[in-house]
Amino acid sequence: MDKHQIFVLTAMVLVFVALIWGGYKLRDRFEILGEFMTFLKERKLWWIMPLVLAFALAGLFVVFTAHSPLGAAIYTLF
Repeated sequence: MDKHQIFVLTAMVLVFVALIWGGYKLRDRFEILGEFMTFLKERKLWWIMPLVLAFALAGLFVVFTAHSPLGAAIYTLF
């Protein structure tokens, strides 16, 4: 392995650890997601999850591309 591969691997591990640590620290704020999953499980409404996921991903896509040069083109799609 050369230095570039080691650097990329180290960066990926650090990002993964940071995401896990951040999720652990913010678990109380996302308690509502657990309650929502329990609600869907008890009511047997699992078919709603793909719809919720699609809306969440579309929303994140719009938010993250809003301030880029592609923002004008992205808004024309919606």
